[in-house]
Amino acid sequence: MSETPDPEVERLRAEVEQLRVQVHAPEPTVELPVETRRRRGWWRPVVATVLILVMAILAPLAVVARWAHDTVSDTDRYVEIVAPLASDPAVQQAVIDRITTEIVTRLRIQAVTSDAVDALADRGLPPLAAQSLKALASPLSDAIEGFVEEQVTTLVESDQFEQAWETANREAHTQMVAVLTGKDTDTVQISDNAVSVNLATVIDAVKQRLVERGFTLAERLAPVPAQFPIFQSDDITKAQSAFRLLDAVNTWLPILALLCLAGAVAVGRSRRRTLVAGALALALSMLVLGAGMNVGREVYLNAVPTDRLPADAAAAIYDQLVYFIRISLRATLVVALAVAFVAWLTGPEGAPVALRRGTSRAIGAARSGGEHVGLDTGRFGIALWTYKTPIRVGVLGLALVLYVMRDHPTGTFALVLLVVAAVVLLVPELLARPPDAVEAGPGPAPGAPGPS
Repeated sequence: MSETPDPEVERLRAEVEQLRVQVHAPEPTVELPVETRRRRGWWRPVVATVLILVMAILAPLAVVARWAHDTVSDTDRYVEIVAPLASDPAVQQAVIDRITTEIVTRLRIQAVTSDAVDALADRGLPPLAAQSLKALASPLSDAIEGFVEEQVTTLVESDQFEQAWETANREAHTQMVAVLTGKDTDTVQISDNAVSVNLATVIDAVKQRLVERGFTLAERLAPVPAQFPIFQSDDITKAQSAFRLLDAVNTWLPILALLCLAGAVAVGRSRRRTLVAGALALALSMLVLGAGMNVGREVYLNAVPTDRLPADAAAAIYDQLVYFIRISLRATLVVALAVAFVAWLTGPEGAPVALRRGTSRAIGAARSGGEHVGLDTGRFGIALWTYKTPIRVGVLGLALVLYVMRDHPTGTFALVLLVVAAVVLLVPELLARPPDAVEAGPGPAPGAPGPS
């Protein structure tokens, strides 16, 4: 009587035989797709590299050109740029010192005080009294100067000055035009490579304040065309020439940069890898622009005469004038890194594949956990699964529209927008269910016995 063969042993023997066949079978020949074979020209990486380099050069110039154009053409933008300077402590102190010096010098406070003391001493006062009176001339002059400075400080540090500063700059938008084009106006004069704002209006307000407080000597003060320098450098002519050039091509530079990136992706052997390289090159160009602005800041501060404009005030003015350049480069940097990451994530390499698989498993586990606790999205889940691609395109398209419609988006805005878009894309992934899973229904729990 022969023994009945064990089914489990037979199954194992069959699996071993199958593995033996697979091991000794010849490896299949992998044929590259037709599109890949057609994109193997030696010139493709060369042209793509050149286009990416041109894009990396044009992108920072495009950011600066748009800033230069917007600063000149948009009054609200200009006021938004210069308005905070009215409350900057360094600029306030520079204005206070300038106005006080002009008033004291033009009123000849020391000379008037000395003349008054001499006139009193000549009226037959005892020698000791006359000598004591003359000794008070210098302290009296200092006290008057201190009083004038106190009134100037009170005015400059008040809300009245901030409002007057903003109103004056809104009405005199040509000030910034003069800075960048080199053309004199009624409110800005450019001489000796310097650009200065007329402080006559502010000095007149201080004069009225002094008279109201009993300092009638201020009534003798004639209109003072005092100038407060907001820029001074021996290289201002070069800066003006550069601005005129950038302003002329500000519309075309961003378009050319995008066309170069698109061309590189179109001719590259691997569109995805070329897009990653282009996005990283764009991000690097923004970092270079930021570093260049920091270097330019030091060059500018070293070129400004401290007797005309204190270094701390010059630094505050420079930082405020380039504020929107920094905003634009940060936003562009965030978007470029996001594009590079998404393009890398779609690749067939080991790391992107592992990351995608891990994400899919995590989403699948979360979806299964919801099903086990009774969360069934039913037909709505099927619809989400069916239209996953249109939903992704719609969410990303909406995020792009919001970014483009934003007036000078910041790096923080771009980062928040990307996070929100990622969260919105994650929700459908968690709620979506493949149709076959819905039709099959929940299967038996792991380890549960099947039907007998």
